[in-house]
Amino acid sequence: MRKVSANQQRFLTDVQRLLSTLLYRDVADPRFNGVSITRVEASGKQFLTIWVYHNGETEQKACIDALNRMAPHFSHELRRALPKRRLPAIVFKWDSNFEKSGDVLQLLRDLQRP
Repeated sequence: MRKVSANQQRFLTDVQRLLSTLLYRDVADPRFNGVSITRVEASGKQFLTIWVYHNGETEQKACIDALNRMAPHFSHELRRALPKRRLPAIVFKWDSNFEKSGDVLQLLRDLQRP
């Protein structure tokens, strides 16, 4: 994993906070209820990968497709809020690491039981 500078980490944290606020406050699509942004990664200077997860009944592909269709709206709002001349393109991806972590936690709980 590449070392991230303090300025870039602050920028990624701000993007995550602002996108979370936009999803919660501005978007009325019921597919996004309960969707969480788990992390934001910069892929060079061209892309921001936004990892999302939902533990409920939301279909992954439909949710990611809808988020990627709304990416221009999110980019516009981020450009208004952040003092950057250029903002990388936003790409949403499903974060399956949470499912894996849940499996590991269940295994650890099973080991603790007598």
